[in-house]
Amino acid sequence: MSLASLDIFHVLAAIAALLVFAHAFGFLAQKLGLPAIIGEIAGGLVLGATVLKRVWPDGSAWLFQPAPADALTQPTPAMLPILGICSQLGLLLLMFLGGLQMKRLVTKRDAKAVGWISSLGVLIPVGIGLVLLQFIDVDRYVGVAHSRTALDIVLLTALAVTSIPVITRIFMDLGLMKTRLARIVLSVAVIEDVLLYIAVSIAVGMADASSKADASIPAFLDMDPNSTAFILWHIAASLTLLAVASWGFRSLGNSTSARLNLIARRSPVGWQLALVFVTTIVAMLLGLAPLYGALVAGIAASNDVRPDFVAARLQIEKFATGFFIPLYFALIGVSLDLVANFDWKFTVGMLMVGTAVKYFGSLLGARIAGEPAAMANALAISVNARGGPGIVLATTAFAAGIIDSRAYTGLIILALATSVIAGTWLARILRTNPATTKLITGDGESDVAATSSPNLPAEAGVPAGAR
Repeated sequence: MSLASLDIFHVLAAIAALLVFAHAFGFLAQKLGLPAIIGEIAGGLVLGATVLKRVWPDGSAWLFQPAPADALTQPTPAMLPILGICSQLGLLLLMFLGGLQMKRLVTKRDAKAVGWISSLGVLIPVGIGLVLLQFIDVDRYVGVAHSRTALDIVLLTALAVTSIPVITRIFMDLGLMKTRLARIVLSVAVIEDVLLYIAVSIAVGMADASSKADASIPAFLDMDPNSTAFILWHIAASLTLLAVASWGFRSLGNSTSARLNLIARRSPVGWQLALVFVTTIVAMLLGLAPLYGALVAGIAASNDVRPDFVAARLQIEKFATGFFIPLYFALIGVSLDLVANFDWKFTVGMLMVGTAVKYFGSLLGARIAGEPAAMANALAISVNARGGPGIVLATTAFAAGIIDSRAYTGLIILALATSVIAGTWLARILRTNPATTKLITGDGESDVAATSSPNLPAEAGVPAGAR
């Protein structure tokens, strides 16, 4: 299929509009002290169903959904599917950059705090969520895949997820990156996000299997998506892929492999992108979500500190955060309809319950670990920021047909609101409470060397996309 000049014009016009609005609103958000991701989604909201489609329906239709050509000629491709490909590449690159951040941050001194916070910060939200799901009817939020089990997994994950990129960006903006607070929070986020992305993979696998929409090994073996074997397969496949990818990336980095690797010698950028996509394909064949494959590729690639490959990751980061990732978040805004699809009961309920259970679970973990009350409070507030992972969870679940448009809108709002709350609270403490400020900003030392590693320049994409 070839594109006519008018098709190309439409595609370029849509991409240009999305990039202009995403970056302009992202800039304004940062000036207001908000994560750039909020501005990028806001830019999409202006161009999408929430604003433009209501004030100028014809303009919105022309920009994103041009009418097909004459049936006797080759049909014009719909705009959103074409942009959707760019969006999916943005998601994969976002997860790859997120994986690069998942370096080993835990020190012996912090192991107790990290262990208790990460454990109770997941177990308490999930446990309370399981109890509430026995009494609250959420069937009306099931998506087109008609998988109630997958819906439950997504909702429970939304209660417990923590955003590495957004909280990292908040710490950077507030000058907290080289503090013990940042080290503990990032370590907790690494542990939680790996576990919770495995849960997302299981949910997506269930939805795909229920709708007969995939060609993975579990589908070939005709596994029942609601069976214990199906869940065990996904857990084992997730951990195996992570282990094998980490070993494989190290092996490819030895001197012999490096000499024989003509692709890497020709283009370190091309080689690493190829590995991202190959790892993602393997993940999909195993029945895992594509985003998990890209995340694993980032975790594995972070072990390669050869200068050429570190520089290559910088190039990938700059282009991804300038083009693909802003498109991804702007298209989220385009797809949201905050008027027609806003379900206040679901949104307010998830916001109140999600914030409360995550806060108290993490606070309890910090206090059991022996942290002072002020420090425990700061830790509990910080890990409540759901940001990018919360948004990725919502968009992935919506695309897989696990949740409907109302739940999708509510989960996006939950991710954005908790990120704003965390950043605003920490900034206020630094301005108004000298004693607490001294406690949470002390003890920077050199113990966060991992966060300033040359392998993660500018925190692997946090400045621009952060997300």
